Formats: sequence, structure tokens, C-alpha cells
Amino acid sequence: MATDNVHNYYETKLKGMLGSESRLAGKNQDYIEDVICLTLNQLPAFYVRFDVDTAAYMSEEEITRVQERLRLALDEAIKQVDAYPHLGD
Repeated sequence: MATDNVHNYYETKLKGMLGSESRLAGKNQDYIEDVICLTLNQLPAFYVRFDVDTAAYMSEEEITRVQERLRLALDEAIKQVDAYPHLGD
């Protein structure tokens, strides 16, 4: 059974945000993966098949709300990882 299209909408949007997140510049893979996990753990599951179809059915208000939830969760995750750094970082 192939289920390659099913994924968490928030995960896709978060990964898109990470490239422009200056606070992650120069951070190692462990740090970034911890931030991703802590960010996503704060958000509800939102599984979809196709992002483009999902976005087409969302209002501007819903899209803005998703982006704001992601931004707040990312901010909190970075605070948490910075508060408890890995040894050797």
C-alpha cells in the first residue's frame, strides 16, 4: 500500500520557513532537528495528501493562522533548545 502523499501539513510549512530563519544559521544538524521536533510537538496533527489542494480550500485567515502558529511554536522551540544546549556545541 503506497501512502507517500500523506504528510503533516505543518511539517512541510515549517521546513519551508527554516531556510530563512537567521537564528538557525551556523547551527548543527542536532540543534536543527531538535528545533523541528519541539516545534511540531506544539502543534496539532494536520495530515493532508496535497499541500496545494489544502491551501486552495483554506481562507486567507486560516493560512495566516497556520503561519502565526508555526512562528510562535518555532520561537518557543528555539528558546527551549537554547536553554538546554547539547554538550560539545
